[in-house]
Amino acid sequence: MIVAVLVRELAARARIQEALRGYAAVRTCDQQDELLALVTEGLVGVAVVDLRDRTGATTLGMVRTIREGFPSVPVVAYCALSPESSREILALARAGVNDLILRGVDDVGVALRSVIATAQEHCGAKHVLEAIAPLVPASIVPFLRYLLEHARQAVTVADAAAALGVHRKTLVDRLATAQLPTPSAMIAWCRLTLAAQMLEDPARSVEQIALLLDFSSAASLRNMLKRYTGLSPREVRENGGLRCVLHAFRQTLVPPARSAAAS
Repeated sequence: MIVAVLVRELAARARIQEALRGYAAVRTCDQQDELLALVTEGLVGVAVVDLRDRTGATTLGMVRTIREGFPSVPVVAYCALSPESSREILALARAGVNDLILRGVDDVGVALRSVIATAQEHCGAKHVLEAIAPLVPASIVPFLRYLLEHARQAVTVADAAAALGVHRKTLVDRLATAQLPTPSAMIAWCRLTLAAQMLEDPARSVEQIALLLDFSSAASLRNMLKRYTGLSPREVRENGGLRCVLHAFRQTLVPPARSAAAS
């Protein structure tokens, strides 16, 4: 994951880089166009943005540009709480930043990593989970949460079972009892729901999404999407993104009435 950082103070940049060492790759930017270019390339996992850039220009317009063009990219505001900054912080919050990093408080060690992780969750997995959770029993939600929060990794059924503290067969049985697809199929569906959400970003390409979600290629993402939904990325984008894929997922579920009649 790349964290793009537009922060004025060199000492603050150094603290951020040290806090994220071994956790994420940090790309520092001096100008807003640099950060926007990185976002446009589609490799930015999180953008950390100061209230103003090194020229003194406000970053409010840049935040709005990211929110409009790349709504699935989390934006975190970096600031110090003061009477002078409070109005700018409020304006950035209204523009859609996902979280705040307080200078000298949240920009070190575990605290910064926690803010970054929370921003990603709020911007991606949490939204998808809220959409998909009503479709499954409550006992399955922790499994889905794990899959969505780790969708950018090569998660296996064994990984998920170990994380939940259950045997792999127990996980298989739970999904079968709930009349849901197999664990491996659910892994695929969770990756596809996140991909669908990213397809809602008008400026994000299929190639960029495939790279962010650890597909071997854009063709691999296209093939999985076609296999599970019967749709191409363009069709998903044109028909509502996440809403479209969730509709396809609903078609795989066994209605209670039909299930009872079959038994």
